[in-house]
Amino acid sequence: MTTETERPGLDLSYSIEDFDAGTRRDSHFLYRAIEDTMLELATEVRGGRVLDVACGTGKQAMRIAERGCYAVGAEASAEMIGLGRWVHPESRARMARSIAESLPFRDAAFDRVMCQGSLDHFSDPPAFMREAARVTKDGGRVIVALANFESISCRAGRTVDRVKRRLGRPRPPWRLYWQIPEDHNVKGDLRYVRSLGGEALEMERCFGISLLWNTEPVGWLLDRLPEAAAGVLWRALDRSARPLPRHADMIISVWRKGSGGAWTTTA
Repeated sequence: MTTETERPGLDLSYSIEDFDAGTRRDSHFLYRAIEDTMLELATEVRGGRVLDVACGTGKQAMRIAERGCYAVGAEASAEMIGLGRWVHPESRARMARSIAESLPFRDAAFDRVMCQGSLDHFSDPPAFMREAARVTKDGGRVIVALANFESISCRAGRTVDRVKRRLGRPRPPWRLYWQIPEDHNVKGDLRYVRSLGGEALEMERCFGISLLWNTEPVGWLLDRLPEAAAGVLWRALDRSARPLPRHADMIISVWRKGSGGAWTTTA
């Protein structure tokens, strides 16, 4: 089922070809871990109502629906919605065309609201967080996954790049992964994540996913090890990242609507 809400105020249509998940094993491991972790967090309430904001083709909303939840995906791009419906016409997930800063849903409509890797693209992330809080039930959760541009990987990349420039070595022709892309409106890092909650949301948990993504020695090794051995190594790095969101490649934060205890994490 697809519902088209009022036309977005900004032209945010884009092509599926704009997204490149990467071909190396570390990228495959990373994206799989993010998706699986967000799925587990989003479906904690059995049969709950879940909203995936900036859902793209609706892949995650469809996985959530398969677990027996009432799943809705909100997406600005009609092309993305259409592609998802073309690939999986049988899915029970609902789709609505809308921007993140103005969600077309009633107050307290969902048990969980999630946003996976898109908040730094929004024109007004605090407005999205207010909207997410509004449509979340009291005691519900808002779950955000955000790329960390102060990860160990990004800091190491910037350091190596400075040394290479001083030595007159050529820079790679592709986008430098430690640089914030032009289509990002904020710099994702732990300091920024801490600022997101506002008055209605209180951070309950914050943890990292993956260490050393895109660093050449680790990527080179993962690509050359047997599949099973590469998986063991990557999972070890991922376990190390969980209590270290400041240094991890991706930061996942879980926000509770309503009063609650203070959050803690390893610096």
